[in-house]
Amino acid sequence: MSDIFDVNKKTGALILGKNRLDDYATKYLTRHCKEALATPMPLPVDKILQEVGLTVKEVSLSGNLDIFGCCLLLDGEVEVYNRESGTFHPTFFPAGTILVDPDSEALYGEGSKRNTLIHEALHWEKDKTYFEILALKNAEASEKLYPIMCRQSETFYEPPEGKKTKENEVKWLEWQAHRLAPRVLMPYEPFKQKALELIDSYKNPQNDIVPSCDVLIEDLSEFFIVSRASVKYRLIEVGILGKISEFEDYDAVFAEINNRREFVALTPAEAYQLLRVDSSLQEWVSGGRFVFADGYFVLADPKYITTKNGNLHLTTKAKKNLAQCAINIHEQKYTTYRNIQKDFMGFAVLYSVTGIDQRMLTFHPKYQATFNYEPKEVYAAFHKHILSYDENEEIELVKKLGDPTTTLCQCLWFLMENRKWKYPEIFNEKTLLHKNYHGKIKNDKYNNMGTDVLMAICVGLRLNLRIIEKIFEKSGNKLDYYKDPDRTYIHILENMPGLSIQDFNSVLEQADIPQLGSTIKIDEN
Repeated sequence: MSDIFDVNKKTGALILGKNRLDDYATKYLTRHCKEALATPMPLPVDKILQEVGLTVKEVSLSGNLDIFGCCLLLDGEVEVYNRESGTFHPTFFPAGTILVDPDSEALYGEGSKRNTLIHEALHWEKDKTYFEILALKNAEASEKLYPIMCRQSETFYEPPEGKKTKENEVKWLEWQAHRLAPRVLMPYEPFKQKALELIDSYKNPQNDIVPSCDVLIEDLSEFFIVSRASVKYRLIEVGILGKISEFEDYDAVFAEINNRREFVALTPAEAYQLLRVDSSLQEWVSGGRFVFADGYFVLADPKYITTKNGNLHLTTKAKKNLAQCAINIHEQKYTTYRNIQKDFMGFAVLYSVTGIDQRMLTFHPKYQATFNYEPKEVYAAFHKHILSYDENEEIELVKKLGDPTTTLCQCLWFLMENRKWKYPEIFNEKTLLHKNYHGKIKNDKYNNMGTDVLMAICVGLRLNLRIIEKIFEKSGNKLDYYKDPDRTYIHILENMPGLSIQDFNSVLEQADIPQLGSTIKIDEN
């Protein structure tokens, strides 16, 4: 018995040795498309799905495009995402249905879709028995069995060995599918044969082609109809690097794999710029209830975030376990090549050039850990109270804001006293506003302050957007959610609450918005 054929007799789960992944891919193709083992060819994915009785339907499966697809191994319900309302609705699908997200396909390309379809077809063959047995065991408990979701964030995830839980066993089944799909689409020997043929053709003087990793990857990607990233990893797996590592563009094209730094700390300005250039990163940040602290977008959980002197900081646990709680931003040096945009399709990319040093900061769902999200309500509640004021202060403030006999200055002075802003120098340090404003607010003589002054004070007080909105209502000023500078203020407050006035201004500078505080002159009238 080979380790690729071992099955857990109690659960029906396939036990697949890491050194036998290509053997299992060969076994799968021997059954479903033997000709793909004999000669290099793009795999007829649709034909295979039809022959095994699988039906493909397009539905949205996640707000942040992390979930590319899933396969119903049993009749059941799937939470389908409505992008217009931002809500999920349980929808019934029969066993044998593959669901793919059309928005993910549009963003990440046909190669990624084909990978997902084979990924799900592999689940149908190797994991159906496991779920049938699990359904029988759970019949009395009436536990719903949801299909395994093909998540980009689990592309490189490896479950712990020896952990004997149902959840971990399912994670291993998903690990198998992630590793097997590209091996089925690009079988070991045919893929290697095609790669070597192309390399030889580049070296032929009659072809007038400069040997290039970029060209090789593009040609293989188009031939097998797979993503360029899959081709890169496959070239490594079949032992071709020795042939191509001397190509002039090798270091540049393989920098994402060979020379990247993970979990890079960002400046507030860099963090905001990345959010602006990529909507999927915004969905990850807002949908996962992350906050920005010490250079990282971190889950808004008291295990990972603490407040010191009004500033958000990582806890010791977070610093030691960034993969569990922080969004993974990569940094790498880069040199441009023809198809670099294709290699970073679906990435959030921020380029930075300092002298001769060119680097790029990137975000992609496939490099994220499997975060253990708790219900959104938990994060929403923590998000509201994560800043420096406490619940009792908020209750008292809301009372003052609602009292028509209490002025705006009196409400602000209440907060300033609680922050121990007794002296004009402290007020100036926290808000960058002229020291004279301190006395005017203390003496209740500046209730007609403008939006920019009031916003500088609110940012200096580290208030969240919900409270700032109430203060602006009290002042008579109106925040315009669709026009700058208010639009940018709001975007920062929503995605990066708790920034100091200095950090807030660094973000405004990058957004070409006038900075708060420092440019505002005192009105002596």
